Amino acid sequence: MWQTISYVSTANKLLSNSDINELFEFVKINNNSLNITGILMYSDGNFFQILEGEKTRIQDLFKRILIDSRHYDVIKIFDHEMEKPTFSKYDSKFSTINKKSEHSELQSFLEKEKSNNPETFKSISYLTNKFMQLS
Repeated sequence: MWQTISYVSTANKLLSNSDINELFEFVKINNNSLNITGILMYSDGNFFQILEGEKTRIQDLFKRILIDSRHYDVIKIFDHEMEKPTFSKYDSKFSTINKKSEHSELQSFLEKEKSNNPETFKSISYLTNKFMQLS
């Protein structure tokens, strides 16, 4: 069974831009090798992440995320089962996405949430819009 978890957190103030770039490269390579799909974005001192993958793998990963010293105040937005992933791979972005077309999979994810999980859609839509400057 597939699982998806989304959260927002505050970046540790000691992280430099270089540290964040290294984190993003590591996370992208590691998650893709583990067949985990989703996205990690950073903007204005905050991280936003959506993870999709095999249920046990996602739950184990989230436990490690919760104790990672590179961020704090982790707020889980949702955690639910899904039939199949929305994202085709794992991606990370250092700054906000500037155009809606730059991440159509994120838009597809939001549409699925709106239909399948209306109780979490409002929160997730609000957060993603904070990280995206739709043009």
